[in-house]
Amino acid sequence: MASAYVVYAFLLVLLSSIIITYPAFAQTSTNQTSTNQTAVHSLPNYNVPPLSVRTDSDSYKQGDTIVITGLVKHPEQGVPVTLRILDSIQNLIGIDQISPSEDGSFTAKHIATGPLWKPAGNYTIIVQYGKSQRAETKFAFSGGTGSTDINPVEEKVFKINAGEQGTFDVNYIIKGGSVKNMEIFSDKLTLRITIDAKSDGSLTVKLPRDLIDAKVQVELTPDEVLAGKTINPKELEDDKFIVMVGNEEASFKETKDKNSRTLSIGFVAGDTTIDIVGTHIVPEFGAIAALVLAIAIISIIAVSAKTRLRLMPKY
Repeated sequence: MASAYVVYAFLLVLLSSIIITYPAFAQTSTNQTSTNQTAVHSLPNYNVPPLSVRTDSDSYKQGDTIVITGLVKHPEQGVPVTLRILDSIQNLIGIDQISPSEDGSFTAKHIATGPLWKPAGNYTIIVQYGKSQRAETKFAFSGGTGSTDINPVEEKVFKINAGEQGTFDVNYIIKGGSVKNMEIFSDKLTLRITIDAKSDGSLTVKLPRDLIDAKVQVELTPDEVLAGKTINPKELEDDKFIVMVGNEEASFKETKDKNSRTLSIGFVAGDTTIDIVGTHIVPEFGAIAALVLAIAIISIIAVSAKTRLRLMPKY
């Protein structure tokens, strides 16, 4: 019997690892209803200030499009975000009002061109929401002649087919090239974006959390697993994505809300792939196989416990 107990213990440990791993894959698309799970740890979904703003790059030249993203943590219906752009000598050169989405995220585009965009130096973007919330960010502008030239920009939606999980709409803006394809690799927890980079540029991509996300991993003990506790990945704390441009890890800027994470990634002429690696991604076959194996192990344990079936021969 002692050897049988050793096998039971081994199976329980194996089952524990499978159950811990499986919820990390068990995401649903926006076209499906998520399964309610009992969270083991009440961790914040994401940590952000009340109001934030980012640009897709730290520097721009004449004719570039400045992609501005931000988040109002607690949006109110009908209240817009006021945005101002000041040049290097604090002259007002741009103003806008943006209605944030229901989750509080907002996006704006301004083109660094025209007679007001001349002095070189550090420019400032200031956003205000309501009477008291204020945030700002800075970027460098190389200077202009006052011309109205505009460098090409591609802004589209790419539909990623996730099989039984449906399709996911991924909004993107790319400067200096074009997007050729987006593909998920569940076994590598990776979203690969294939690009054609004609010149140095940047890609700003809005990733639905139900498609791919990065979370700080929390493991359950075997006792917690046997007690029926599970981990809902949406309740875990955000971790940082790993972004590879070609074969090199790249820095990026990020704005996030409860439904999506927006990354701005720079690239150089000739780059062809951008890999975004998280901790879980929409499943294809791996999650189903893990679930089938888990059910099989549960059945073995149940039958063995009931019939006292010996799993190892007695000598």
